[in-house]
Amino acid sequence: MLKNIAIGIAIGLLVMGGIWGLVHLMGDNGTPPALSSESMPGGNKGVVDLICELELDLDGQLALGIKENEPSRITMAQIDFEKNSGWYQGRIAISESRAGTLSLMGSRMKIYRPAMFQRFGVMITGEEFVVDRKTGSFVQSLSLQDGRNVKLIKGTCAKVIKPPF
Repeated sequence: MLKNIAIGIAIGLLVMGGIWGLVHLMGDNGTPPALSSESMPGGNKGVVDLICELELDLDGQLALGIKENEPSRITMAQIDFEKNSGWYQGRIAISESRAGTLSLMGSRMKIYRPAMFQRFGVMITGEEFVVDRKTGSFVQSLSLQDGRNVKLIKGTCAKVIKPPF
């Protein structure tokens, strides 16, 4: 009986090894294409208008002790490559009148603005949001005076396509 169990384990290991080998043999070993402005949706020129559906991130809400439930909301955002800046609308937002500075990280567009105000019982020293042009994901974070970085808002954005009329 012990001999049959040992043979079963050996056969199982051989089958698993064969499957593992086939998976790696047939897998794509090529390097991913380099990200360039030509491969990015919208390129790196002009102004990109976005419409976003955003909601509070539960972890950020708990970290800041926010008790109110905020429903998800639809809002506008804009990235201006010529001015190297961006903004989005909302209660805790990098507003159009005080836009943040744009930096590009592969497919992600990061907008940052230093801040110095107190909210939720903590001193906020910076605000940023990141939009990934490949996936449309949106994440807004607050930098706090105690060194923490809290993700407060998350969601999805899409480029606004203006009809030709």
